[in-house]
Amino acid sequence: MRLFQSSMTSSVPDRPAPTSTAPEPLPSQGLALLWSLGRELLAITDGQGNLLDTNPRFGEVLGTPAVGTALASLLACGAHAALGQRFVDATLHGETTGRTAIALSGPDGSVVPVSALGTRLTDAASIEGPARWLWLMHEEPPLRAPPSRIENVAAHEPEVPELARSSAEANELLKLATDLAQISVWRQDLMTGRFMLNDHWYAISGLAPRAEGMSFDQVRDLMHPDDAPEVIASVRQTLATGKPTDSRARYRRGKEWRRVLARRALQYDAQGEPVAMVGVAMDITDQLEEARRASETARWLELAANAAGVGVWFHEATTGAFSWNEQMFALHGRDPLLGPPTLRNWIDEIIHPDDRAKAKAESQRLGSVPGARLETELRILRPDGQTRWIATRARRESVDGRHQVFGVCFDVTERVLTETALRNANEQVALAARGAGIGTWERGLDPDSLVWDAQMYRLRGLEPQDRPPCVDDILALVHPDDRPRSPPISSPDFLDLPPLAAEFRVRQPDGSYRWLASRATPIKDASGKVIRRVGVNWDITDAKNAETARRENELAQRESQAKSRFLARMSHELRTPLNAVLGFAQLLALEAHQLDDLQRGRLTHIRSAGEHLLALIDEVLDLSSLESGEIRLAIEPVPLAQVVQEAFALTESQARQAGVSLHTGRLDLIANADRIRLRQILVNLLSNAIKYNQIGGSALVEAEPVGDRLRLRVSDTGRGLNAAQRAHLFEPFNRLGAERENIEGTGIGLAIVKALVECMQGTVSVSSEPGLGTMFEIDLPAQAGLPMPASADSPPDRKVSVAAAALARVPAGPAGGGSLLYIEDNAVNVLLVEELVRSFTTLSIVSEGTGIGGVDRARAMIPDLILIDMQLPDIDGFEVLARLRADPLTADIGCVALSANAMPEDISRARAAGFNDYWTKPIDIDAFLSGLARVLEPAQVSD
Repeated sequence: MRLFQSSMTSSVPDRPAPTSTAPEPLPSQGLALLWSLGRELLAITDGQGNLLDTNPRFGEVLGTPAVGTALASLLACGAHAALGQRFVDATLHGETTGRTAIALSGPDGSVVPVSALGTRLTDAASIEGPARWLWLMHEEPPLRAPPSRIENVAAHEPEVPELARSSAEANELLKLATDLAQISVWRQDLMTGRFMLNDHWYAISGLAPRAEGMSFDQVRDLMHPDDAPEVIASVRQTLATGKPTDSRARYRRGKEWRRVLARRALQYDAQGEPVAMVGVAMDITDQLEEARRASETARWLELAANAAGVGVWFHEATTGAFSWNEQMFALHGRDPLLGPPTLRNWIDEIIHPDDRAKAKAESQRLGSVPGARLETELRILRPDGQTRWIATRARRESVDGRHQVFGVCFDVTERVLTETALRNANEQVALAARGAGIGTWERGLDPDSLVWDAQMYRLRGLEPQDRPPCVDDILALVHPDDRPRSPPISSPDFLDLPPLAAEFRVRQPDGSYRWLASRATPIKDASGKVIRRVGVNWDITDAKNAETARRENELAQRESQAKSRFLARMSHELRTPLNAVLGFAQLLALEAHQLDDLQRGRLTHIRSAGEHLLALIDEVLDLSSLESGEIRLAIEPVPLAQVVQEAFALTESQARQAGVSLHTGRLDLIANADRIRLRQILVNLLSNAIKYNQIGGSALVEAEPVGDRLRLRVSDTGRGLNAAQRAHLFEPFNRLGAERENIEGTGIGLAIVKALVECMQGTVSVSSEPGLGTMFEIDLPAQAGLPMPASADSPPDRKVSVAAAALARVPAGPAGGGSLLYIEDNAVNVLLVEELVRSFTTLSIVSEGTGIGGVDRARAMIPDLILIDMQLPDIDGFEVLARLRADPLTADIGCVALSANAMPEDISRARAAGFNDYWTKPIDIDAFLSGLARVLEPAQVSD
């Protein structure tokens, strides 16, 4: 198609042979350069105005028409079309029209105004064959020739020969082209090196035109030194090859440098020798700056896209081309060397299978709907196996009649995963709230916007409804006493209140009340303004009940501790005077042979009353300890035969006086129990069996194994019990009417029995019928595999001798001398102990009424034994012991606590502090003397 280029190339051979043809004029070579480099629209037609060829610029502006298209068909419609048609017709008929303003029609229907010239190429371009016409059109500024010039051109005949007229027109055309395109044309004589340049060259350099031209040195002085090597190389290449070459160089204009693009070629003489170098040049400074700015903007955009992780893509609907920027490859993990996939491959291979249908639908919509936009999120599969979420934004545009889609992509995987995690967390919280019975509510600025979930209704025993109750109905469900502290939902400023916490009762449909806890907080927007309030309710009835129970238990414990302290104090206060009553009564009883019968009877009553009072005190203390859980047991293997013998010894006197005989059955078993407490249980049961029996009656104690346990029975032949009495048998202080029969007792004994048995992991039961007697059965853990002590073998149905047992317990008298220190502030107690010691031992005894005085006396006399009262007027017994143990002189002296504090914890604390023994008041003479004999050295005891 490029007819003009072909003719230009053929006219410049590498080294043409000598010919008689005249040398090719300069304008033809200039037009060849203009054809390929110029910004003008150039076209070649035949004599009928049909297109044969167009230059690149023509195709850029008007599209590349098919060969044979009529030039007139490209004219715009309207008045311009008629003018243009006359211009084309006149030119084709050889009429000179000059530059004429016409309008062409762009491919999209737009109007392109141009200033046009047309000329015949025959002879001027040395083209053989049919005539050709060259059409040159400049886009700016459009010059309109007067219509009269076109209409009257036929009246003017040419005044020059045809060849001269053609050359003149060609020169005029070239000048017009160079003027319009601002192309510099120059010629350098190879002999002189002098340059002849047109005015545009001087405009580039800022110099005034010179008719004589410029020397080589003058031109070179305008050239940037750094660019001279490239220009010289281009010149040398042209001289060596005879082919046109291009170069770029900077030329000085004042204080700035202008960038110039030049093309050069050789001009030959008739003999084929080069005589000159001709060329054209264009100032491309502005175009390069514009390109630089565009390139820099593109680079900034690319850097911004990379920094922001934004991929940019472009899809040409007509050709199917799919273009990606660098970040698109990075987002997809795709090697850029592979290039972008096709749109179809992107959807079918890279988009996640679950999202492909969606991607196809969106792609079809973009391709078919003008101006369509897309905003979506899709998953892609990367080559490394990762699945990533990609947000895509795209828009369809029409450019030059072509449908194109531009889009961006960015990775939103972290946001999607965070949102998914948050959504899952919210669902889990909601599930947990439902599982925990937590109700939620929300209210906006409008009071009617209150929303309840289903659990809010269930907490109030209601069925869920479409709308929550009104404020009045909600408050009506709250217990009247709790309304002042319930959430103030009726307050006008409820929404603006700070976070609230409340507990209140709500009425259930059955009339009962449940405790609810409430928490509410305001929600604010970005500006800090409250926009809504959210809250939760949950049932705390069980917690409230537990808290009430805990407080009641704490109160009970405090009351029990207070009671224990009170009882301990009362025990001490009662035991102190009882010590004198029972002590001196025992001393008088030892001298009963000196009294008459009336005096001995009175003494017996005194001692019996004192012992009854002491028993009552002990039982009350035991019961208090059992109820408070403060009693301590020492569980060990206990042979039943031995402990029964001990219990018989303590009840023989009572049985003899009541006329009741005591018997034993099988007792060759060993119980896991506390020996002292088991003996106390037996004494209580035997005492009841004696008191509620009949003269001549009997009581039997026996045992049998039951699996890994043993069953101990105490039965009697007494009056028995009816069902009503059995139901209240183990209640404290309930004597079942016996108090009206003058039978001694407190009504505590059986309550103590039951509590002690249960503390030893046992059970107690009773069976009885009125007139047939009563039987108590005690089940206790048994100890297997231990041999029975020899003393356990006692004959069945043996009547124990009370007198023999009593004599066996009387200790031998002290033998030898010794000293005893008694630290006590109560003069009566001191008198009693001094008389006991002096009456039954050979020990010397001294007393001190204060703790400090007692410590000083101990250091002075170094006694064999020190008896210490626990409550002294200055320091207590513990401090006295500590001071004695801290002094090497008294550290090894035996110390015994002698106190009216008989609580188990008092005894345990004293033994833990280091006392050798703990004796309680009132003093039992036998136990007191036995204790002295046990603590003192045998050598110091005599009759």
